[in-house]
Amino acid sequence: MVARLLRLRLALLGGAFRGSFGRGLRTALLFVLLAAAAVFAAALPAWLVTAPAERAIVDSILGAIILGAVFFVPLFANRGHLEPRQFALFPARPGSIAVSLLVTTIVSWPFLLLLIWLGALGVLRPEWRDPSWLMPVTLILTAVFAVCSARVTSALSRVLVGERYEGLMRTIGAVLLVAALPLVVFAVSAIAGSGGVTAAQDFVDVISWTPFGAPFAALTASDPAVAMLRLGVLAGSILVLLLLWFAIVGVSLRRVERPADPGVARSGLGWFERFPAHPAPAIAARLLTYWSRDPRYRVALFAIPIAPIVMLIAFWVAGAPLGPLALVPLPVILLLLGWSQHNDVAMDSTAIWEHVASGTRGAADRAGRLAPVLLLGVPLALIGSTVTVTVFGDWRVLPAVIGMNLGVLYVASAVASVFSVLMPYPATRPGDSPFVQPQWSGSGSGLAQTLSMITTLVLAVPPVWFSIAAIVDVEFSGNLWALLFGLGYGALALLLGVLIGGRIFDRSGPELIGVTQVYD
Repeated sequence: MVARLLRLRLALLGGAFRGSFGRGLRTALLFVLLAAAAVFAAALPAWLVTAPAERAIVDSILGAIILGAVFFVPLFANRGHLEPRQFALFPARPGSIAVSLLVTTIVSWPFLLLLIWLGALGVLRPEWRDPSWLMPVTLILTAVFAVCSARVTSALSRVLVGERYEGLMRTIGAVLLVAALPLVVFAVSAIAGSGGVTAAQDFVDVISWTPFGAPFAALTASDPAVAMLRLGVLAGSILVLLLLWFAIVGVSLRRVERPADPGVARSGLGWFERFPAHPAPAIAARLLTYWSRDPRYRVALFAIPIAPIVMLIAFWVAGAPLGPLALVPLPVILLLLGWSQHNDVAMDSTAIWEHVASGTRGAADRAGRLAPVLLLGVPLALIGSTVTVTVFGDWRVLPAVIGMNLGVLYVASAVASVFSVLMPYPATRPGDSPFVQPQWSGSGSGLAQTLSMITTLVLAVPPVWFSIAAIVDVEFSGNLWALLFGLGYGALALLLGVLIGGRIFDRSGPELIGVTQVYD
């Protein structure tokens, strides 16, 4: 079976070059560029860092990041892997299938690139060749760990999540990737600053006890006993992964996934393909579709940056310094982004009738409507925070800035979740000009907007207060506390907003239908 799968793998590799000459040439050039990038990743620390001790730190951190990516990426994106369930109908034992899939993983483009990177490390690091047996053994174990980790996480994702939630997992992975970028920038800036080498060495001492940092700690260790201990960590991790792999293969071959309804379309549905068929995810997909197509939402998004720009111009004319001003625009944008949904129920027009008639729970309606704001606001808060601290001039305050921005976003979204069902007012109907606001004889849109904005500003004071205090008095503990408080306070406010807004939705469904259909 191993030989047959190897031939299948080779056919899959060669299939990338089939077709027109131009396609084959593009594929070859792409692989050459990726191979050059792998060699560059191995050579860059040797070029930039001349001191052996500091280069060992950089190699350990960079290697741990690469092995971590090999471990975690298949959990969110595993389309290119052959899965054990695909061989369930073949007359083969689970153990044979597990061994065949594991061995033939070496015939794949990602593994070939990993081999190029490991080979370049072996060539460009002559200090790793003492003793002579250590480097080849360590690099071989590293390659085996990479293969096992990729297979285990990919199969585990298939077993736990399945194809039905595959699109949602990719979306979550993309959001987590964006969320990790500010942390990486913060870590690099901290290492480059004063005392950064000591902090980096402490970090390497921690990850050297994990399978991601153990191989590089073994190669750079001066004591043979320490090197053997790190190799033991790596070998033990491989053994655990192998046991998990054989267990997952057995479960995959015995488990039958619920078949999809053949009458339901599975392609061409946009956001609905990426979310499971449950009330809250379906509402989230519908709202994301609105945000991408409905001009009423696009006009609101384009108008949000105007307020902070006007504020910055006013402060700049008054002579305020640029550094503190850098902290102002992003929280204002996030506050307005969350607050802009304070009347989102009225924007639904007749669609809200489906929620009430079908008995959709209010909490599901509230949670689903938060998807566009959070999917746009969270990456904006994380990436914008790095820009903010860059202009501010002190990277040490990044945790406090992130906590403040996320806290403001969550609080504004929570208040909007409550007020959109508590005090709705008629909005522009679908298809009408987004600049036309209907008039009616109720309490008026001004009261709802004023009360919701005041409530948002009052509830946003605590995370802003703690963050400003941490920014003024720069200490790591204070910034970490500001980050944790902003996240915790905002998450609690968001949860309460969904529950309270959902309760009001359940009790006032007919009234909401009446408000949304006043002019229909």
